[in-house]
Amino acid sequence: MLLSKRHLMIAGAMTLMFGHAQAQSIANGQPVHLVVPYSAGGTTDIVARLLASQLSEELGQPVVVDNRPGGGGTIALGHVAQAPANGTTLLIGGLEITTAPSLVANQEALATRDLTGVSGLTLGPLVLTINPEQSSYSSLAELLDDARANPGKLTYASAGIGNVTHLFGEIFTQKADVDIRHIPYRGAAPALTDLQAGEVTLMMAGTGGVRPLIESGRLKALAVTGNDAAQAGVPDVPTFAEADLPLPETESGAWTALFAPQGTPPATIDRLEQAMQATLEKPAIQEKLASAGLAPFFLSSEQVNEHLAEQSDIWITLIEQAGINPN
Repeated sequence: MLLSKRHLMIAGAMTLMFGHAQAQSIANGQPVHLVVPYSAGGTTDIVARLLASQLSEELGQPVVVDNRPGGGGTIALGHVAQAPANGTTLLIGGLEITTAPSLVANQEALATRDLTGVSGLTLGPLVLTINPEQSSYSSLAELLDDARANPGKLTYASAGIGNVTHLFGEIFTQKADVDIRHIPYRGAAPALTDLQAGEVTLMMAGTGGVRPLIESGRLKALAVTGNDAAQAGVPDVPTFAEADLPLPETESGAWTALFAPQGTPPATIDRLEQAMQATLEKPAIQEKLASAGLAPFFLSSEQVNEHLAEQSDIWITLIEQAGINPN
């Protein structure tokens, strides 16, 4: 049967549309896996699932979250580093992938060598908190005066050795030149529980997790990282710079970014970068991130690689100066 001119035009248009969709998909529409270095239920996992649904719409193909916890983030890092470089296996990584070479013995995969940046994702400030019933400090200056007068008396909790709460605590004690003992826990939840019970003096914690405790009066905030306390969700709390203790190394906060295996084609990186930028620009996504104490942190692929190199230098130097040993 001969096709009419109108039918031919429609068929041609559909062919062009289909070809365009195929060109815009990743690996011919195969599922894209977002690998998370932590168990389900944590902040990074929640962010991954939030972004996955929107990224799937942007790409027009399935995007699934793949939790691979353990090894201080190195299990997930190694998995992605060895995955096919076709854009179907991506890592949501942050500080833990920069510190792996110094904190994990016999680490084979290196983020700066084996991964390439796709885009920035989120930024989360940390806040120095105390138990107001156990500690009567009204300011950061008062806490530091006590710490200097009584070396080794005060303690700070962290979610584990090498965790961002630990490393930000180390930056704080080094810059302040005070002796405050580190007490590591197996996660942020037990650390915050003991902080509320008065078992430890302070903790550098993500604003999303402690803001309800601050608002209820169970914890008190003395300072927050970054340059904008209002944006961090704690408008009445001074930044460390405002409290006369600038911590430039922490200005980027607890960041996350998206990475692909080294050797992923530039066209694939560009497509993923564009899709993630569109995702992060959605007002609904920004609102949900804000409720978790996070802000969009879009960086281009090139900027992510620069940021990773810069952060690696900062934190590996800190680890060496602090004498933190591999686990």
